[in-house]
Amino acid sequence: MLSSCVLLASCATVEEDSGLGRDIDFAGSDCISIRTVRDYTPLDRSTLLIEGGGRRSYLVTLVSPSFELRSSFRLGFSSRDDWLCPYGGDRIVFGGMPNDSTMIRGISRVTAEQVDELLIRYGKKEPDEQQDEAPPEVKGADVEELGQIG
Repeated sequence: MLSSCVLLASCATVEEDSGLGRDIDFAGSDCISIRTVRDYTPLDRSTLLIEGGGRRSYLVTLVSPSFELRSSFRLGFSSRDDWLCPYGGDRIVFGGMPNDSTMIRGISRVTAEQVDELLIRYGKKEPDEQQDEAPPEVKGADVEELGQIG
């Protein structure tokens, strides 16, 4: 019992230290105005980032993986209105062919920092190199040399 508690505690520490994906909802229920979609970046076969108007970015997860997502030059949408949502049967269409489409599992608005985290996590961007800062100067007691005794 004790060993499993220690193991769980160590796993939680590793996840907390990595910081990647914190506060990112992979099954969100946000919607995107289709006419504001500017660009997209496939992260893997079932996840993509969509750039909307006003510098808004959205993480979109698909119900099923699609090989066409990475190789498609065009991305289309099938929706009953002007909004792309993860409910109501809205779909992402690849290459303009309705047969090559998949339903949406989730849409979540993400911040610029979260976009960077996702791009790094999925290997689309190299992490910024952080320069090692010089260690802070520590004020301490002066060392005094003593002469030989006796």
